[in-house]
Amino acid sequence: VIILLIKFNTFLRKRKMIQSKIMSYITQDFQSKSDLIVGGNAWQNVVLDMKSKFTESGALRQTVSQVFNKDGVQRLGNMWEYKDEKAFVACQLLFREAELKFKEAEIPQKLFSNRGVILHDIYF
Repeated sequence: VIILLIKFNTFLRKRKMIQSKIMSYITQDFQSKSDLIVGGNAWQNVVLDMKSKFTESGALRQTVSQVFNKDGVQRLGNMWEYKDEKAFVACQLLFREAELKFKEAEIPQKLFSNRGVILHDIYF
């Protein structure tokens, strides 16, 4: 039963990823490891509170990673996938709302945003 659930979950995940047309990658730099942990959790709480809004707007997936290839830098990477350009634009309005909620946590951060059209999507 567990193997079937894993296979089904993998199938559903790949199906959503194939639908992605636009992606964005946002990095958050924090001043300390503790700020990264608290800030990362605070941001996820905001996103989860707004999950239904992001879903309705066309966001398909968010992946968070801790970037570790830079010495002395406390950085999280947030990759978002959207079903199309319209969804990307709609989610930008939600990001503004989410950022206002995140500011209540009063954790300093620097944001760097990148976005692009998915050209290749290879599964191994």
